[in-house]
Amino acid sequence: MFELISRLFDTDETKQEENNGTLVSRVSCDENGDCKPKSHKDACICMIDIVNFSKWCNNKQPEEIFKTMTLYNMFLSDLITPFVDVEKIELVGDSVLIMAGLTQMTGVDTRVKNIVDLSVSILSHMEYIQSIFDKDISLRIGIHIGDVYSGFIENPTKFQLFGNSINTASRLERSSIPGTFTVSESAYRWFFRNPTPEFMEKFIFGNPIVCRFKGMGKVETRTGYIKQQKALIADDDQVALSSLERVAKMKYNLDSVYAHSVEDVFETMKRYVFEVCILDIYFANITVFSGLLEFRQWEKIHRQSKQTIILASAEIDEDYYIHQTYNNFVEGFVNKNKMFELTQYPEL
Repeated sequence: MFELISRLFDTDETKQEENNGTLVSRVSCDENGDCKPKSHKDACICMIDIVNFSKWCNNKQPEEIFKTMTLYNMFLSDLITPFVDVEKIELVGDSVLIMAGLTQMTGVDTRVKNIVDLSVSILSHMEYIQSIFDKDISLRIGIHIGDVYSGFIENPTKFQLFGNSINTASRLERSSIPGTFTVSESAYRWFFRNPTPEFMEKFIFGNPIVCRFKGMGKVETRTGYIKQQKALIADDDQVALSSLERVAKMKYNLDSVYAHSVEDVFETMKRYVFEVCILDIYFANITVFSGLLEFRQWEKIHRQSKQTIILASAEIDEDYYIHQTYNNFVEGFVNKNKMFELTQYPEL
């Protein structure tokens, strides 16, 4: 963090011009140094948008917005640096355009893999992103394969990319659930030409979903969900939350994240995949039943795997209705009066 802050005020214009020139020379110039507009076939386009950015800006001074966005921009640049043939083209407002394949140094499958890998890395750093903004901030990402055309426009002079494929990537981004990335079916097929098992441990792809985009018609998409190597604990009682957190560590050796309301828990479960979710049945005057039913229906449409869910209640052993109502929707039940009897928790 301190290194990033110290870089905020690096205003060396010569360095900025050199970086811009390096990008242009890689993308637009031939071996003789002549720079001309150029067509790029099968580039991988990545659009990133900050969710709730306008709300965050409401009570911020322009200088604070500038400093925070500079930190965010540096964070993205640092993650992009290790990837070959991946360029951050521009940051406009809260939207970022990243491209792979402009220099044709990599194959199409590698371009898609690099962009997906980068997207997973960005979304896996959500805690850091929220630390420089706030807890209400999230990201959406859209990824597509297609042809683009690059060149300079003037007044002001600026390197630009054009093509309907960029519009498609933007539509994919807007269709994403916050905290996820969405790819077109063409990008998905290229990715699975050369998947790596260790990489697939970081996220899962969902089922194919057909979206209808204005001006484009039907587009087949798939969403990528980040795997959280954690337990999700949901209860409106702080003492119970702390106890279940200890249980998750003792039984499953997992750290935990919290949800304090029915709405929060199922929104979080749609954004991420957890090792296990332990939910209290009763929140204030409502139960989790309707939210659980809606989530399982949504999950059947959108995901290829089933989230492990355990329900907790002090009435589990006495109330047959609980088992009758919830048995088809969960993987286990826990008596909160015997919370630390670990044998009642199912194995993962």
